Parts: sequence; structure tokens; C-alpha cells
Amino acid sequence: MTTVLVTGGAGLVGSFVAASAPDDVDLVAATRHDADLADPAATAALFERIRPDLVIHAAYSMRELQADGIDASRHVVDECVTHGAALIAVSTDALFDGEHAPYAEDDPPSPVHAYGRAKAAMEADIADRLPAAAIVRTSLVCAVDPPDPRTAWVLDGLLSGEPPTLFTDELRNPVRADDLAAALWALVAIDPPNRSGVWHVVGPEPFSRYELGALVAQWAGLDPSALVAAESATTAGPAPRPRDCRLSTARAAAVGIEPRSVRTLFVR
Repeated sequence: MTTVLVTGGAGLVGSFVAASAPDDVDLVAATRHDADLADPAATAALFERIRPDLVIHAAYSMRELQADGIDASRHVVDECVTHGAALIAVSTDALFDGEHAPYAEDDPPSPVHAYGRAKAAMEADIADRLPAAAIVRTSLVCAVDPPDPRTAWVLDGLLSGEPPTLFTDELRNPVRADDLAAALWALVAIDPPNRSGVWHVVGPEPFSRYELGALVAQWAGLDPSALVAAESATTAGPAPRPRDCRLSTARAAAVGIEPRSVRTLFVR
């Protein structure tokens, strides 16, 4: 059996990956309780205990970008190199500047904010030290059972009478969490020489955050007109945000990885 370690096992992506593991995989879904990946000794001990053949690195943090993003990824790469483990790392569309969409797999990162810079640094380190690794860029990950944090935030705001403000001028390709998990397992099954490099795995249909929020409201039987529409260019504050992060998915489509529109998730 192939031993697969999933980092971020308690997170949205990691939990869906763990729940959909194939029968021929010996899966270990590690959480922060099992090992703080920002700690190199703890990461080394985790790998020594599990000795994975392959790692799906899905752990991330929007708060501690250096420790939980850049450093944690570096320590995972360290141990993959030491133990000869393959790596599939989850990255983001938010490492682009949002001015030249749709972005292809070979377009260089052009981050405009701290999170994008952290993910770009992670990708650069992986490509430099573990060129056989696969890097999977994705977008807004959506789920309803249980709701992903973004969906839950929209629902909570509408139900509490404090509807959220959602931007109309930022485009992304949201993806179903179950489709992303299936795509990651499909990549696990690809021969290693054909798996390396960047993959874009996102839904086929672009949405603004406001359009996505309206879809959530309609699914829940709530009034989408209660949502507050705004333009990030005028209300998001001084920190820059990418405007249009649509991704081209030609490489994934060529191997049969074609996620559904998130519209298929928000139906009853």
C-alpha cells in the first residue's frame, strides 16, 4: 500500500481529501495537534513516524504567513527530500496581480499582497528543491456539508440581519471541495514523471464574490438582495487586491480533470 500523508487534515481541503482516499492508500491526515509544521523538529518527527511515500500538503494559514506558510512548507520539503517522498502542494490563484487573466500554468507569479507573496515563495522553494513535485493552484473552495467558512459567513450574516459586504469587481473560479479532492487523488495516480510542475484546478465558471454570495443565499432560501454590493477598488482599503484571478486549466483538462461549476453544489 502507498502511504500518503495529508497535512492540514482538519482543514477544508485536507478533510475532503482524507474522506475520499482510495482503498489502496494507507492515509494519515495530520493536524496541528499531531505536529506544528512551523517547528522543524516536530515536522521531522512526524515524517520519521509515518514515513510517507507521498505528501499532499494542504495545510495553510492566512494569519501566520511566515511560520505557517513559508516556514512550514520549507520544513515539509526538507523532509520529503530526506525521506524520498513525492509531494503535491496546494497553492492559490491569489499569487497573480489580477491584471492579465486568464493565467496559464506557466505564467510567472506576480503577487500584490502578503498572502500571494507567501504562496509565491512556497512555490519557488518547491520548484527549486523538489522539481518533481506537483503544485496545484486553486481558487475559492466551496462546500455545503458542512459549509466552508466563506459560505458560513454569508449565511450567518444574512440570518443575523447583518448581511456581509461582497465585492462585485473581483473575479475568481470557485471550485467544489469534493471536486478539488478528487483532482488531487487523480494526480496521485499519475506516473511521477508526468505529474511534476504546476496544475490549475478550478471551476469552469468565473464568479464575483457578490455573485457567489447571491448563489449561497438563493440555495439557503434567503433574500440575495439583502447582500451589500461594493467595489473592492473603492472600499477594500489601502492594501492592494488582485482584480481578476481567472485561471486557464488546459493541463488538467488534458488528463480528464474537469471540476464542475459550483452552481451544481448550490442546488436542492
